[in-house]
Amino acid sequence: MSDHGQPRTYGVLVGKVRDGLIDPTRPTPHYEIWIVAGGVNYRAAVNVISQDDSQVLAYFDPTYVVPQGQLKLQLAALAGGAEGFKGLTTGPGGQGLDYLTDQLFPLDKMAIIPPEGSSGVTLKNLLDGQIERAKADGEAIAIVFGQYYQDNGADQTFHFSPERGVHDIHMMQGDTGAFKSEDRQNGDGALFLVFKGGETAALFVRFQTQVVPIVDASARQASPPRNPPLDDADFVEAASIGDPDHGGASGGGV
Repeated sequence: MSDHGQPRTYGVLVGKVRDGLIDPTRPTPHYEIWIVAGGVNYRAAVNVISQDDSQVLAYFDPTYVVPQGQLKLQLAALAGGAEGFKGLTTGPGGQGLDYLTDQLFPLDKMAIIPPEGSSGVTLKNLLDGQIERAKADGEAIAIVFGQYYQDNGADQTFHFSPERGVHDIHMMQGDTGAFKSEDRQNGDGALFLVFKGGETAALFVRFQTQVVPIVDASARQASPPRNPPLDDADFVEAASIGDPDHGGASGGGV
């Protein structure tokens, strides 16, 4: 997560996958994905364990289909549209994803998946397979909802410069303690890989410490959104905040 008090820009990144791996040199374990969008390099940092060592709960679907009637998540339009990062409004009435009200997937099917290991199903194994498939598919598109960051230095994982990308690719609600102030509606993160022909792999993540409350979806949309969206021309320079791995965290996050 970004440092407390720093500006944050939530939105969606659309681009092509160049590589992916778990970087053991990072302060907290993430599955790092190198995405190139319109000739610009980005790193998408997917949480595989919490900063406080609590477990990650995930819902992974290798053949994800957007639920019927869901108008907010337009994967086909995003995959066929312009590459880059675009800001989205959050808060009540916002344009971003919301695990609790959008019915994107069955929340009760989220399960603990270990980050890596010598056997069994792990997040590393699941993502390795999808990333290799995306690299081999010349038409595959990565669609990442999360928080934009940028830093003047070189990226520590993939070594491009300047360092930029998307983090907080997980639920941003139900936090407690110091991270509760960073909760928001319509601002959750998720990863989608859209392959040639439209087949889509999806990953939704939350932390074991995050509480999933019962909410009234209609009541939550009554107030105006916050964080006005950026114009399309602002895809790249959407925000300027430090790399989340250099400090600060939320939701047991980055």
